[in-house]
Amino acid sequence: MDLRQLRYFVTVAESGSISAAAQLLHVAQSAVSRQMKVLEEDVGGALFRRSVAGVALTDSGAMLLERARFILREVESAANDVSTFSRGMRGVVRMAAPASVGRALYVQTVPPFRLQYPLVQLELSESPTDDVLHRLLSGSLDLGIVSDPPAQDTLTFEPLIREETVLLCAPGSPLARRRSVAATRLRAESIIISAGLRRIYADRYGDLRPAVQIDGIGASARLAMAGAGYAVFPRSTISTSDVLTNLVAVPIEGFDIMRMMATARGRPASLAVRAFRAAIEAQFAHCVQDGVFTRRTRARGARTGG
Repeated sequence: MDLRQLRYFVTVAESGSISAAAQLLHVAQSAVSRQMKVLEEDVGGALFRRSVAGVALTDSGAMLLERARFILREVESAANDVSTFSRGMRGVVRMAAPASVGRALYVQTVPPFRLQYPLVQLELSESPTDDVLHRLLSGSLDLGIVSDPPAQDTLTFEPLIREETVLLCAPGSPLARRRSVAATRLRAESIIISAGLRRIYADRYGDLRPAVQIDGIGASARLAMAGAGYAVFPRSTISTSDVLTNLVAVPIEGFDIMRMMATARGRPASLAVRAFRAAIEAQFAHCVQDGVFTRRTRARGARTGG
């Protein structure tokens, strides 16, 4: 098995036919067919199901595709690092973070980073913790910010900040007048909460049976405003979303969440990844100083209870 075979294999898998792959690779169709036959002999089994319509991956092929993509990305990353010393920083950085954290970090970090490193391509997304962990394990992410993740032997976690959570209440609702509410009180109330926060709560206090489990800031805010329940959110949501105006934010005592930087254990980070991680962590420190994650300053949007 060599890199050329892996490149041919990935191209065939993604294009769906050997003829299409040959055109994309600018080689003869017979050359692609021959390399795929050799690759299947090397791995000891069929990688494709062939038909007149093209090819489809077998289960073995699907497994190899994930690994092949990872290997080719690592080779590209190594080549980019070597070329950095003569032609400037280049490469691709893939990162995901929860929505509220991503909005707090990306907008302020990306413009100056791109100005300094214009040849670095950024692939950024907003994803819940479970999705970030899966993508890190599959090798499709370089960096991820997660919240109170379950133990993972193949991932490394570095604490960033312990962020408080708040209860978003419609004005005039009973809890809107409270200065704070105990985390255990949530089990007695009609709660609107995401799957990720529900998992963290269950780990500490037992399963929470919410009125509504939903992922999405806008829908949760509208439900809370309509009186369907109290919405549980990280405090950073207040500073990064414009849909929470007119709701009252009441701090939840005993239900802080730990934000952590996650990376794949044993996987070398490219120079571009290391540079972007440093920029993200610097912006994270600015957000902490500005009170995005705690009550150090009054945030815009939702009003503070009390």
